[in-house]
Amino acid sequence: MERTNPYLNNIAFYLLMLFAIVLILSNALAEFMAALMLMIWIAQSLAYRRREWINYPLFKPIAALILYKIIVLIASGYRGNIGVPLEQITLPFLYFIVPTIVVTVERRWKIVWLFISGAIIAAGIGTIKYLVGNDKVATSTVSGCYTLSNYLIIILGFLMVAFVFSKQARDKIFLGLISIPLIAGLIFTFTRAGYLVGAFYIIILGIFKDRKLFIPVILIAASIYILSPSTVERLVQRFDISNKKQFYSHRDDVIDFAKTKINEVGFFGYGINSYPDLAKDSDNPRINDLVLKTWHNLYLEYLFDGGPFALVILFWIIFSQVRYSLARYRKTKDIKQKSFQLGILMLILAIIVIGMFADPLRDPIISMLFWVLLGLSII
Repeated sequence: MERTNPYLNNIAFYLLMLFAIVLILSNALAEFMAALMLMIWIAQSLAYRRREWINYPLFKPIAALILYKIIVLIASGYRGNIGVPLEQITLPFLYFIVPTIVVTVERRWKIVWLFISGAIIAAGIGTIKYLVGNDKVATSTVSGCYTLSNYLIIILGFLMVAFVFSKQARDKIFLGLISIPLIAGLIFTFTRAGYLVGAFYIIILGIFKDRKLFIPVILIAASIYILSPSTVERLVQRFDISNKKQFYSHRDDVIDFAKTKINEVGFFGYGINSYPDLAKDSDNPRINDLVLKTWHNLYLEYLFDGGPFALVILFWIIFSQVRYSLARYRKTKDIKQKSFQLGILMLILAIIVIGMFADPLRDPIISMLFWVLLGLSII
């Protein structure tokens, strides 16, 4: 391990702990913590000539992503707030920062449990606001239902993995109990992509690892059916394919619109945050009224905002991480390491699936969570 300043490293770790618990509660505070950690990382890298991050498994694809985003920003520009391209360029640095701060497996699990704690608080607040009638859906304190849903389903992936690896009944009971507010919060967001990812989790982990995972899921579903029949009615409506407008939520219009623009995409795309400007020129009133503010598709956003090469880099990152985590999962005999690497694979699955219906990495909260968790996978 390369030389570090222990005092600065401890300060950075405490900042990361605060970051983990407040991320879903205050993204502005979390970004401030991330900026401080970045400054400490840069200072130590320069002072001690640290270069270990060059050997990280995702160094090449993430470096390519950052450099290419800068080139796209210069060549094709951006639309709207300058904060969007700046976040896309700077947030991936969290992947390099986190391993130098966390260092040990024990510290890693502290960070994960703080993420879980923040998720429980946010889910509880969102659920209470929904049940008392203040909101039509569960939302976090600083963002909408989609952010909360994506955050909860990612955290649930790690909890479900921990559940199936637990050997003792008391550990399973504990993990099942702390999952209750997260699952309830997820259900009350009424976001179908989150439900779909949850179904994949349950099928993969329940069938292939531990069928006891079905018990808490069935109990929570039955409780909601008994205690809140109106919620069940809304869930049925959300999956009512006969109501095409409600079922597709304009995404079919966006796909049709994308087909008309795909042949005109240049090498550097249309520029970062391209959708609003392109949508204004559409002949489809359901597109140019900007009911949807983005492409609502991770792959379309990378393609249209940055061109074909941006999409290639995205797949490069996903493939490299899957290969790395699978290799560590198969080689290690340590249960905690196996559990975490399988959790990372569940994270990648969540991003891939949600990406077909939304653009989760555009959201700074989900993006920061994503890069930090990938960084933790190195430890």
